[in-house]
Amino acid sequence: MHVYQALNKRTIHKRWILLLPLALLVSCNLPASTDEVAADTPTLTQEQAGPVGKERCGDGVCESPENSDLCPQDCPEGEAESVVKESSSAEVTPAGGSFITYVSVEGIGDVAVQVILPMQARYEDGAGVVVEVSTFLTGSGDFYHSLDATPLGLIQVAYLWPGTQSASTGAASEGTYDYGGEIGIAALREVLRYATGAVADRDGHTLVERSAITPLYDNVGLYAFSHPGIAAVNVLALYGDQLQGVAYFVGRENPTTDTLTAVEVGHFDLEEKPIPNPYYSYPEDYSSMQITIPYDQVRWDPLTQEGRYTGRPYFDLNGNGALDGGEYALGSRVPTMYDKRMYSVALVQALRENGALNPGNWPEDLATPEQVADWWPFRSSPARYPDLRTQTPDLHVMLVFALRDHVQPARDKPHIHQAFDGFYHAAGLWTRMNPDQSYVNWLDPRVGELSPDNPANSEPTDWMQITAWSHPNGPPAVKAVALAGVAEMADRQHAGEWGDDLEGLLGGLAKGLRAPE
Repeated sequence: MHVYQALNKRTIHKRWILLLPLALLVSCNLPASTDEVAADTPTLTQEQAGPVGKERCGDGVCESPENSDLCPQDCPEGEAESVVKESSSAEVTPAGGSFITYVSVEGIGDVAVQVILPMQARYEDGAGVVVEVSTFLTGSGDFYHSLDATPLGLIQVAYLWPGTQSASTGAASEGTYDYGGEIGIAALREVLRYATGAVADRDGHTLVERSAITPLYDNVGLYAFSHPGIAAVNVLALYGDQLQGVAYFVGRENPTTDTLTAVEVGHFDLEEKPIPNPYYSYPEDYSSMQITIPYDQVRWDPLTQEGRYTGRPYFDLNGNGALDGGEYALGSRVPTMYDKRMYSVALVQALRENGALNPGNWPEDLATPEQVADWWPFRSSPARYPDLRTQTPDLHVMLVFALRDHVQPARDKPHIHQAFDGFYHAAGLWTRMNPDQSYVNWLDPRVGELSPDNPANSEPTDWMQITAWSHPNGPPAVKAVALAGVAEMADRQHAGEWGDDLEGLLGGLAKGLRAPE
């Protein structure tokens, strides 16, 4: 049993909340906002902040010497309270600050974890924790933050995949980078175990010992934007029985299968104009397990150059072996692994079977049929969803998506459809599409009045009408709706309220907490 489980939660929460003013006093002149917090935020030792798990109480202490560090209201009759944690040498980071630590992962090494604290906890008894899944097919490899949950009064956790380094902080994770493969998922598992209090960092300190804001270990959420959602499903499906503290998952516009991750049902051109693939047709080509596009006419144009790539697949409608006007060609947005472009297994196999490419003219930067057949299955979600029924039976899920998706232009939103089919139908989990309107209104009334209010555990009778379930586009909406989704899920977990719909904001917020600007 980890430390937190051995403590009386209510007592710990109250005591840690009282530590906050002391942390602010000792650190002096904290910045007015998280934007002003430097990477080397001043920290307090436990000797400065007081014993972990109880507040300083001035001159009022227990009479017996062995209990002299307890406050009067906590003095036991007879002997010392066995649940009080011993003093620790851990440095305590004040509210609004951040720190970097490392968790040890067997067979991999030390993995870097960044923790950012809010200026104020969301609840009177502490703050929920949000772990954001990092990109693994794109990105710089630095600590990843597409969402800032700290203005909500929540603790934010980021990490570095094994084998990567942060250019901004110099922190680095040991191990081998495997593009969200088995090594990466094992590392993410330990990051989540640290966030839920199941393990300490490599120095033996838990999150609660390092933070002046009390983390609520039973209110930990996982957030993923775009393809990191695949890693989120993987870690929950493979290791969910070790992640009991992970209460919810918020996934924003996550692809699900290789066909969708490789952007083959349509794309946006260089001018951001949607170009749907005319060879994909709903419902004929859709199933909850795969997207089936007829690739018998797929060929390879070696001359086309878009972005940094030369050559691309296209559908040879007239059969003349050349890319002509009016024929559909894939866009330049395609995931890469090991410096290879990764199209779907079916498309790459079709390039070989159709005679479009052969070993003699195969592009050096294009993954072969053997490579994609080896790499893609682990990085696809549909086959994983049924495992969530037993691995994470108490998980709650929110799918966030806009009228105009950031990658997928298909009108029926097959990636959202497959995710709903998986989480709700295959896994039997509480699943909601987009947040309650009251939470969007709280973040931005302008966005709220244009947003739908979809009850949980429901879906359109015709997925060609899914746009009516989508939130509006534009920068304010993208920020507000994602934050609203996280806030709602954290509040639902804190309140234990999992009805299909809400009549308004849930109670329990800390006094004075307002919607972030």
